[in-house]
Amino acid sequence: MSDDNLLKFSNEAKIRAQMRRRDWTDKKLLEAFLTIPLPATGKNGPALRYIHQRTGKSVVVDAASREIFHVGGEGFRYE
Repeated sequence: MSDDNLLKFSNEAKIRAQMRRRDWTDKKLLEAFLTIPLPATGKNGPALRYIHQRTGKSVVVDAASREIFHVGGEGFRYE
């Protein structure tokens, strides 16, 4: 699977803007996807939260569509 297939966005313009503000790059997203995800809840049902090993920031993906819908920043808390 190519990197392009791993980077699907629910709203690409919005997520890319958040990525810039929260210091995410495509490379960092792909690095986070190498970790074991934690179950999470999304707006539309089950989701998966990946935590970047070095930064500790999270990226959340819809479990069904595999689309990225959230990129976390410094100090974001998840329950």
